Amino acid sequence: MVKVIPITPRGFCPGVVRAIAIVEKVLEDPSYPRPIQILGMIVHNRNVVEELRAKGAVTIMDLGKPRLDLLDDIDKGTVIITAHGADPRVFRKARKKGLIVVDATCNDVYRTHDEVKKRIAAGYEVIFVGKKNHPETEAIQCLSERITIVENSLDVQKLASTTKPLFATNQTTFSHLDLEGVYSTLIEKFPGIVIQDEICNSTRIRQEAIIDYNTRYQVDLCYIVGDPHSNNTRNLVAISEQATKTRTILIESIADIDPLDLKDVSIVSVSSGASTPTKLTNTVIAYLESL
Repeated sequence: MVKVIPITPRGFCPGVVRAIAIVEKVLEDPSYPRPIQILGMIVHNRNVVEELRAKGAVTIMDLGKPRLDLLDDIDKGTVIITAHGADPRVFRKARKKGLIVVDATCNDVYRTHDEVKKRIAAGYEVIFVGKKNHPETEAIQCLSERITIVENSLDVQKLASTTKPLFATNQTTFSHLDLEGVYSTLIEKFPGIVIQDEICNSTRIRQEAIIDYNTRYQVDLCYIVGDPHSNNTRNLVAISEQATKTRTILIESIADIDPLDLKDVSIVSVSSGASTPTKLTNTVIAYLESL
């Protein structure tokens, strides 16, 4: 018999709840011109995107195009900026085209923007730790030409030496374990660098909870429920594997559960990304408990 350990907290963070609520409010308000279009995935979860599409919100996305170029295909209606934020030029271009712009950017993301702009104004060169081509990273990078993106310690080692004042911060959904290594390398290479960790609280406590539960209950297998496109979901998988040495599988729903994976498993834990609907994770938990 398999013992199931639901890890808490898990699922939607406040930023995701707010972003989805904004889209639903716009859909319900006839004063917003149609069509209602979301510039990219409102949050990185296909189930959420499909549910909103069924209600009338069209997601405009092309993994090969930045948000700015996606606007080329939109000529009317309302455009919603996703929780990840966007290049300031996106807002200007959309308004210039006569579109109504609704901003669902997470408050934690904007807090990072404000800090970066403050440091740029104070004369710092900024090093931003984030996933390249991620919409949050793209939005930050477009704030100034004096921002350099690094993803890992190897990227840091490639940076040229400088006597200019340096400030480093990071993507809000980055892995805190990976971040520790990057910041250690930055301090070693640039001893005078000023660092401000901007991992949002919701991301941090979900990562820490996985380490706590998997270790405390001596878990044999950990399922992380979420979309493969979600950076915070993939980070939960990596943290479970690296920090607790637990066999970990990313699934989107119960359809992805292979009974063979549960062979010789006594204790299984379940968590989910911050953009994963709770009802989806609860379905997985109920299925595993039924075994």
